[in-house]
Amino acid sequence: MQMDKIKTLIVDDEQDCIDTLKTMLQLHVPEVEVVAESRSVEQAVEAIQQHRPQLVMLDIEMPHMNGFSLFQFFQHPHFEVIFVTAYENYALKAIKFNALDYILKPYAAAELKSAVQKCMRKYLQQAPAEHHLSTLIYNLHQHDQEQKIALPVARGFQFVQVKHIIRCEALGSYTRVYFTHQPHLVVCRTLKEFEFLLEDYQFFRVHQSHLINYHHMHQFVKGSHPYVIMDDGTEIEVARRRLQDFLQLISRSIR
Repeated sequence: MQMDKIKTLIVDDEQDCIDTLKTMLQLHVPEVEVVAESRSVEQAVEAIQQHRPQLVMLDIEMPHMNGFSLFQFFQHPHFEVIFVTAYENYALKAIKFNALDYILKPYAAAELKSAVQKCMRKYLQQAPAEHHLSTLIYNLHQHDQEQKIALPVARGFQFVQVKHIIRCEALGSYTRVYFTHQPHLVVCRTLKEFEFLLEDYQFFRVHQSHLINYHHMHQFVKGSHPYVIMDDGTEIEVARRRLQDFLQLISRSIR
């Protein structure tokens, strides 16, 4: 029995990009049917209401209203989203951290096909992207304000200020996060994902298992086994292969 095609909306302010993406979808992901295309968020709102797509391929960088503005109109989206971007920036870090799908311009066929298939699996499993999207928007908004982020935990989300994070410790595919004035949290994200998200806030990976907040480092102890002492008294080894980069970080702070 033939499967129904995936009703898809493409949102991009550049017609050339829309045409390229449509062509690649026809060639490499024939199960997709582009039912509409929009050159702005305003047009996308109308198209979603009219066509009720299962998938929206959404460009982030658009004039007037960027792609994230779409979720002001759809706080409980019934569709899956693949973000499209040409830039490795904080927005992309937040997208990755919140386990959402994206493709980079210029498009690669394998990545495009993989992203669509992943989205459709989630759609068929009725695992809505709503919570991931709301956390993403929150993290992006706070990046420019109080530097506060939302962390996914077992019972929902915990909202924390970055400046209150002392360190993060790897626990396999989870991470234990330690704070200044509250109990630690175990978060369903890897330490590498935290490193990626927090690199703009002067966090440093001193060891395979430890990511520290430079602002909460109390002392660095030299020797054959160098280590740092954090504000909470924890001693953390600095791995040999990371020592040179760590010393450079310290030297940049010396006045």
